Amino acid sequence: MTLLNQVFDIYIDLNITLALTAVVWLTVKLSMARFGRRLAFTVQLGLLNGLFAVIILSPAVVAVYQHLLVVEMVPAALSINLADYAVSQYLRGGIALPAEDFQALLGLRSRFTESILTMTPGLGLGIALFLIAGFIGFGTRLVINFVRLNRMLSTCHDWRRNGRVQLLLSDRAIVPFSARGLIRHYVVVPSELLAKPDDLKLVLKHEFQHLRQGDVAWEIGLELLRPFFFWNPFFYVWKSEVERLRELACDQKVAEHSQVDLKAYCMCLLRAAQAGLRKRQAQTARDRVGNVASVALLEVQDRLLRRSPAQKLRRRVEALLETNRLRPHWGLACLAVLPMIAVILLISMSIQKPADWSQDRLMLSAIVNLERLETINSFGQRPLR
Repeated sequence: MTLLNQVFDIYIDLNITLALTAVVWLTVKLSMARFGRRLAFTVQLGLLNGLFAVIILSPAVVAVYQHLLVVEMVPAALSINLADYAVSQYLRGGIALPAEDFQALLGLRSRFTESILTMTPGLGLGIALFLIAGFIGFGTRLVINFVRLNRMLSTCHDWRRNGRVQLLLSDRAIVPFSARGLIRHYVVVPSELLAKPDDLKLVLKHEFQHLRQGDVAWEIGLELLRPFFFWNPFFYVWKSEVERLRELACDQKVAEHSQVDLKAYCMCLLRAAQAGLRKRQAQTARDRVGNVASVALLEVQDRLLRRSPAQKLRRRVEALLETNRLRPHWGLACLAVLPMIAVILLISMSIQKPADWSQDRLMLSAIVNLERLETINSFGQRPLR
């Protein structure tokens, strides 16, 4: 059970870290927008992906740091833990609570975790079954979408190949999209685009830019993590932000090309949206392909609790016309993001479960025992007349 407890603690810590980091990111973004300072979409996307990688790797960093504390390569004074800080403040009189109540509050997470892992009847059993059912459900959906995508790729017509990139023509694809396997990258183009060479050229530029940015690989990673974070609303906030910046960054890079006419590119997006909507209405549900492992030119399917495709398309066209975006040097951008990385690691280290037996906790335990002893002794005293 010890290993299971450790794994579940890491899982909870990752969810908390993701939630707090999402709040920090949105706060910084809104603050910059308020002061009229907006980074280029490509820079924002790179920073967002980098921060997510830091979140996923944070448990390993924390484990290394705690090991350095144990072997005393890092001074004990540099230990960062909210629970230990709370105990220290309590012993200094900064928290006005009975010692037994304060100790019970500190052990709330441990008791909650234990009730879930042991499936204690009641709340613990309910949460455990919810997590298991969600993981199985979203995991099954993930497999089904991969199978559907593979089936879609198998029905496409081979058009051209260039190294590991394979161009495919499809009679069923609603809109152009990019996908990848273990080795090959795929760009799927609706067959009717062959009759529109100007639009086809812009579409290929867009999809090749997705491949250069590694957007498909990031999409695969996020979808593989969905069964684990399905219950966390901040995961969907983060994923929605990545999807938004991914398309805006791709549009921005394509529009920066000297040979691309901005008006023609916007009209290409509009025509693709119209064609996609017509095709979606004509096709049955079994012909639709999930977005797993693929990145489409644009979205033409409504999604619950997200902005409509029309709103997203309008936002993309408006963003193409904006010129007040800062394009800082990547060195400066990395330097600016260092505080956010520090915040992520600080959050990860501070929410860790503390050591069971520290000097402060022994003192707290002694205070609790003294209060209990005083309560027991008070029962044997005669009431004052």
